[in-house]
Amino acid sequence: MTCLVGCAETASGKKELPLNISQDEWAESKQFVELSTGIKAAYVEMGDPDGPVIILQHGMTDNSRSWSFAAPYFAQAGYHVYLPDLRGMGSSDAPDGYYTPITYATDMEAFFDAMNIDKAILVGHSLGSYTVQCFSVMFPERCNKIVLVSSVPIKQYQNSVLISAYQHYIEPIEEDGHPTDDFMDKWYATSLHEEEFADVFDVFLENMKKEAQALSKKAWKNIFLGMVSVNMTDLYSQIDHSIPVLVLHGDADTMALTEYQDELLDIFDVDENSYVNYPGIGHNIQFEMPHKCASDILAWLDTGSLPDV
Repeated sequence: MTCLVGCAETASGKKELPLNISQDEWAESKQFVELSTGIKAAYVEMGDPDGPVIILQHGMTDNSRSWSFAAPYFAQAGYHVYLPDLRGMGSSDAPDGYYTPITYATDMEAFFDAMNIDKAILVGHSLGSYTVQCFSVMFPERCNKIVLVSSVPIKQYQNSVLISAYQHYIEPIEEDGHPTDDFMDKWYATSLHEEEFADVFDVFLENMKKEAQALSKKAWKNIFLGMVSVNMTDLYSQIDHSIPVLVLHGDADTMALTEYQDELLDIFDVDENSYVNYPGIGHNIQFEMPHKCASDILAWLDTGSLPDV
């Protein structure tokens, strides 16, 4: 591993990691690692360096901050938490070419190698869940358990929505320009459902908008068009059903639609103890209700079942 910044150690030589990181400190807490896939990837690291490894993966045009409210619960529970920025997003490199979920899964395997991770629990939200789906098919031997948050089967079900958004909001931008404030407000239209985060939620959301808006037009194009260029229908036959899978969904989600959940559960052989459809919750479960989201995942990791919703 080539750790370029941020690798703190105690006097005894043991790495010391934070259990919590404020919104003001989040961006500065990122470290960087060169991957064998040719990019410099940014990531945040938290928790117990000797604990079981869990990777929290963000969604489309987001970055590791997306999980910043939920991550401390995993860190405080004794997990070794990694939160990478996907290629083209956050502070990771944004090279030419479309970024598909298979590209991201290949980067993830390179991240495992760079960080000397043998196996891990993988938790992915939205596009991050597609990365986790692909990773579990391509590298099943490296998956302990997987959690799919706000997900659907990778069968191009979102193509028309994404292509329409790209053509309407991104394509007209000048080559050196960025999405408008109006679009960013629409892109991150979401509601907080847990009052304990009310005093910092606006700061969090404003940072999310600004960090996504700062991405180049080329990065937005590569992210959007890469997402619609993959269909996993045939590859789903290669799933290793010995890997436990949890699926979290909100019934007010307008992106990962409820109508596709039964198919997703069937593909991954998910039983009723490992699926929840939260009433009134939208697409961003991990920051609409971070405490509940993390608590349910932790309970499932511990017992194999979800607590009562």
